[in-house]
Parts: sequence; structure tokens; C-alpha cells
Amino acid sequence: MGREGGPDPARVRDAAGLVAQMRELRDRSGLTYRQLQRRAAEQGMVLPRSTLSDALARDAVPRPELVEAFVVACGDGARLGEWLEARRRVAEEEAPAVPAVEPRRRAWVRRRYVWPAVAVAVLGLAYGVFVVLPDRPDGDGERHPRVAATMPAAGRGGAFSLFEARSAKGATVASVGYRYWDTGDGWYGIEYVLPYSRDDREAYDDGWGGRLLMHYEDRTGRHTAVLAGNPDGGQRAGADGVRHGMRNVWFEVCDFDGRQARGCQRLRKARS
Repeated sequence: MGREGGPDPARVRDAAGLVAQMRELRDRSGLTYRQLQRRAAEQGMVLPRSTLSDALARDAVPRPELVEAFVVACGDGARLGEWLEARRRVAEEEAPAVPAVEPRRRAWVRRRYVWPAVAVAVLGLAYGVFVVLPDRPDGDGERHPRVAATMPAAGRGGAFSLFEARSAKGATVASVGYRYWDTGDGWYGIEYVLPYSRDDREAYDDGWGGRLLMHYEDRTGRHTAVLAGNPDGGQRAGADGVRHGMRNVWFEVCDFDGRQARGCQRLRKARS
């Protein structure tokens, strides 16, 4: 694609151009939103069709994980790096100007995610731990977000934050508590706590079962890991071993019909 007049990420100059190229990529694939969602799920990725439809209808920079899953689902995975580079370039060019301040404060201003507070449920905890070693920066020259401007020295963890997803009826369907260790070089250590969800019968009836996913980035690229196969009860909470640096971590619970994701919900911050 792109070599014979098709979509080409190298031609992207702004957010509108990026979305236009993505629309053309989808048109050439001949796939529906539902088919793209299914193909992404077959690769272990999450691509909710409603989220994709909304992203392709706006001239705003899509999230990197959406671009990744979309490009792979469209069959252009061989040029995934070019698409992600185009997205990164546009995001940097269109980011609002930040006043010149000390590096640690600037990193805090550019923190990627802000979650609204929601009501907190009482949860039983099952523990799993990532032990993460410091790693060198990836050399792209990009300043990456810090957890806080006053983060303790490397090797000391901050306070736990609880993130959760709720059904339309208000039942807690999945939750994760975790904290960062700032290694001081743009990478983080992660310790996570995987609580068992409560109200699981109501949550299941309300359409939120399936898989609890963790999205993250390490120096080899972006990844999605399945933390639990059934957030509505009986999940296995265990360690994934040693990882040498992570960042851009976020969680999502998805309802699956076999291998097809029927809907996904991002976990939002409940408390710190």
C-alpha cells in the first residue's frame, strides 16, 4: 500500500492528513469496522469499532495504540513503524506550547493521562509484582512523562493508585491497583495489585466479562498483555517476571465472544 498511489504515512503533515490516510487505508482494505475489530483481536490487540469510527470521523491525533491495532488489522503491519512515526511527528508538532521551566516540571505538565475520580468499592486483593530494572533511554530524544515532579529517588515506590471499570448499573467489573518507580531515565518500574471484582453476577449480566488487558511500552515496542481471563471472578493473579523498563501503562477490560471483542472499557482512576 502507498507504493501505487495508496495511503502513505510519509505524506502526513498534520492530524487531518493522518486521519485521511487512515480512512484511505481502511477503504482499500475493504473491511468493516466489525471485521477490523475481529482481526485486531486475533492479533491480541483491542480495537473497539465504536472508538475507531469516532477516531476516523475527527481530525484529531488518534492514540498510538489505536493506530497500531488499526494498521495491523488493515494488513499494513509491514509499515507499522512508518505509521507510528507519522503519528508521533504530528502529535509533537500539534502539542500546545509549554513555557520554559525546569525539566522535571515540564515532564509533569506533559503527563499523558488524567483520570476523573469515581466512587470506590471495597475490594479483596490478590497480588502480582513486576520487578523492573533501570534501562537506558531509547535515543529518540523525546522527553517522556514522569509520574510526579517530586517523585522519590529511583528504587522507591510511590503510593498505590486504584483504577477500575464499572458496568452501566454501577457494578465494579474490573480493578487494578499499581504504582510507579521512576528510574530517572524516562522508564518506570511497575508494581501492580489485581483485585477481584465484586458484584460479579450483576457485572456479567450487564455485559462486562472477558479479559483484563494491560497496555504498555518497553524498549522493544508497544504491547498488550492479558492480566486475567475473566475479571468477573476466578482470575489468576501472578507475576510476569522481570522487565527492564516500562512506560505508557494503561488498563482495559473487554467483553469477548470467542476471540471477538464485543466492547471495551478503559479503567479509570478511583483513588490514590
